[in-house]
Amino acid sequence: MSYETYAELKQLVLPHLQPIGTNYREAISGEQKLVLTLRCLATGSSFASMTVPFHMSNTSIARHVLATCEVLWKVLQPTEMPIPNEDKWKSLAKRFGDLWDYPFAIGSLDGKHVALVNPMNSESLFYNYKGYPSIVLLALSDADSCFTLVDCGQYGRVSDAGVFQASRISQLLDQERLIIPDESFMVSTTEKRIPFQVVGDEAFPLKKNLMKPYAARTLDTIKRIYNYRHCRARRPVECTFGILAKKFEIFQRPMRLQPDRAITVTNACTILHNFIRRRDGHMIDRTSEINYEIRPNNEQGLMNLRPQQGGRNSDEATEIRDLIAAFFNDPRGSVMWQDQNVFRNVLLLED
Repeated sequence: MSYETYAELKQLVLPHLQPIGTNYREAISGEQKLVLTLRCLATGSSFASMTVPFHMSNTSIARHVLATCEVLWKVLQPTEMPIPNEDKWKSLAKRFGDLWDYPFAIGSLDGKHVALVNPMNSESLFYNYKGYPSIVLLALSDADSCFTLVDCGQYGRVSDAGVFQASRISQLLDQERLIIPDESFMVSTTEKRIPFQVVGDEAFPLKKNLMKPYAARTLDTIKRIYNYRHCRARRPVECTFGILAKKFEIFQRPMRLQPDRAITVTNACTILHNFIRRRDGHMIDRTSEINYEIRPNNEQGLMNLRPQQGGRNSDEATEIRDLIAAFFNDPRGSVMWQDQNVFRNVLLLED
């Protein structure tokens, strides 16, 4: 974090951290609380290890850090992570098209485990498949590796798909409350429309507005190229989690916090990540050469089909994915390096 960014953060946060003094001693200043919190998040130091340099008790440090994390989320969330409107979704899709050559995506979705140290009275609820207790951070990322939406706090034992189904992101998506544009894409390979969508990995369900790669057992050339382009569009969310864990070393070891407090700290880190990255991060400037057109949904097409319920992929979602795969294999929707990257580790046998 640069000094200018820190000065801006301090200006925003300090009015909400005003100390209340007494006749017996001076209160801890708001700036000291902010510095204490940033050091805890950035270095991953335990509360006990900071008692000597900051001349505070373990209990006081914990109280001030958690209170400051709540203030950080409350102050920064409306500007750094608001729910996007239609114009914002369109700009996010354009950025995915320019940077990652996937113009239909409005975000990439993934979840990560935040390790904890034996939560009290939790039995096996928080123990994940790797054998340690955790909570799950589910996040939607934009093309520049900033968080668009986050949902933190699901039990570690729940799978990615289960976390998604129970998350607020899924509820907003299914109830069409995310204000995703009604417009759809017209491409040269089909007369049907392709809607705006989120890209996820194979752990998530396939829906008309949530795409996942083809299963490995059914791959042919067209599907391999689609999977490459799909996984390329998922890189931002992986980079987002990587930058978050590298910037805030509190994620490098299990948190010695109860789950509700760990959620508060994690949310504060995600909002700080956006705040710092948009001011100090390196943003790539690139324009894609793929040709497509966005048109209003004035006629019936794929968007108006009713999705099927149940465990199987809906016909609508499967058809949308096939249309995108065909477009990515067409000269007007392909990129020149995709064949080389897809088949560099595949042995091609000549007849």
